[in-house]
Amino acid sequence: MISVCLVWGWKKSSEMPNSWFQFKKFIVHQNRTAMKVGTDSVLLGSWCSLKNVARIMDVGTGTGIIAMMAAQRSKASIDALEIDEEAFRQAEENVRQSIFADRISVHFVLFPMRYIS
Repeated sequence: MISVCLVWGWKKSSEMPNSWFQFKKFIVHQNRTAMKVGTDSVLLGSWCSLKNVARIMDVGTGTGIIAMMAAQRSKASIDALEIDEEAFRQAEENVRQSIFADRISVHFVLFPMRYIS
């Protein structure tokens, strides 16, 4: 079982929450991504089955939260893919500053527009 400790800081009552989200073993900065840390990503990262998993692909990694939660819960090598350049940079920074940097590779993937309808 994994223990998740969440810290969400507030500046002033009239302002948005801080641009970071802290877990027990890592911090997720989210000031450059459209999709912020939310209940869905925390639950998915906590509940997905990772028993005997050697490789993981996180498609649409955003901040990199699910990739880092998976790294915290497994020994797997993880490829995190992102099509938004700013989100990619944010995820890359988050992973680089984490203790899981040796097992997570963040990739910027250009998605051809002809596949988008």
